[in-house]
Amino acid sequence: MIRAALIAVLAAAVFASAAQAKTITFSVTSVSLSVKLTDLAPKGRSKGDTIVYRNRLLNITPRFGRPKGAVVGSDHGTLTFTSAHTATYAGTAVLPDGTVRLAGTVTPLANGVLQYRVAGGTGRYAKAKGSLLVAAGNARALNTYQLTLPGGGNIA
Repeated sequence: MIRAALIAVLAAAVFASAAQAKTITFSVTSVSLSVKLTDLAPKGRSKGDTIVYRNRLLNITPRFGRPKGAVVGSDHGTLTFTSAHTATYAGTAVLPDGTVRLAGTVTPLANGVLQYRVAGGTGRYAKAKGSLLVAAGNARALNTYQLTLPGGGNIA
């Protein structure tokens, strides 16, 4: 009897926690600060080549208590080619209310959009899951974060 009651309480807690999860989507403009390419032999894109990125992130709408166009963070990371046409990424986006950690396979989508896997973070983004969609662009690109936050976390 006590065991059944304990199982019921634990199940309720698990379902309540899952029910509190919140999915959020927001976009920022990424402005390139530096790009460093390392091209290992053979010449051209191949396994082991890397691209190291550093970017500034700007609001496209008022968010994080800051106006449209304001600097709201930065990101940095390394794209590592696993073949001429596949890659992984490891990096971090720093935002006013925490960091978003990106790690895993990069998936090319339509129109030059790249999808990066979200693998947690800090602050409001601790244990976040989801993806980052990066639109095509050289010096500037639209970054759209699609995050599921446990416990109903949200952004300002």
